[in-house]
Amino acid sequence: MTLIPRSHKIFYGVICAAALLIAVLGYFFPPRLAAIATWLVLPPLHARFVGALYFYGAIFMVSCMTARYQAEVRLAMGMIATWTGLLFVVSILSLSAFDLSLLPPWIWFASYSIYPLIALYMAWTSRHEGREKLPGAPLPAWARMFLSVQGVIVAGFALALMILPNAMVALWPWKITPLLAQTYGGPLLALSVGSWSFAQRHTWAGARPVIPAMFVFAAGVLIASFLHLSLFSFASPAAWVWFLTFATATLFLGAMMVHVLPKVTPQPGENSQKKG
Repeated sequence: MTLIPRSHKIFYGVICAAALLIAVLGYFFPPRLAAIATWLVLPPLHARFVGALYFYGAIFMVSCMTARYQAEVRLAMGMIATWTGLLFVVSILSLSAFDLSLLPPWIWFASYSIYPLIALYMAWTSRHEGREKLPGAPLPAWARMFLSVQGVIVAGFALALMILPNAMVALWPWKITPLLAQTYGGPLLALSVGSWSFAQRHTWAGARPVIPAMFVFAAGVLIASFLHLSLFSFASPAAWVWFLTFATATLFLGAMMVHVLPKVTPQPGENSQKKG
């Protein structure tokens, strides 16, 4: 089987470090992220939602760095290009929201213009690699169905956020701006691509890289929502749909985690200790 090139692993590491910085600041230190991302209005719940999204990205990159074979992560470059490329497009279309006299916007534009180009180049040069069938236990029908349905639903949701931001602002269960709606769209579309694509891999080994990241995202959003429960109006169906969706995703993905986490194999003689 084709090994993952070292250059790819270095790139995954760069993306992981960048994503982890935003994730930690957004989820645990919301005011710090709000002070940096001045072009976005990021009260604590918004910042924690962004943090959960970027924890998804960071953990997925860790899975890619620790994987061995290209077949395990063949879809990763396309997901990186989708996430970062769409954020760059949204940023260009919303250029007036950025204060270009500050350094963070320039770092943002530089990063989100370079990352998708590198990801597309690496995806193209390795397009014939990683097509081997991964061994291992088959992915059961319930897991494939969940990942596929999640991929379709999140894709529709992400496209609506980018194309119809004003309509989605009205439907969102807590207050967001059109720019935030479009900003959420790129990462969510990347998540949907990963969910659908990894569902087609048919083995637990094939789905392993993406499931921990999705579980952390779903659980992280659910916890953040409970921390800011007062911002939700349960007179609206949107709030109930929000909590039911993320609770269901957390349960299903949690069940999948049992199958994809590394299992410790007992060493010979480990269970043959004499009783005292």
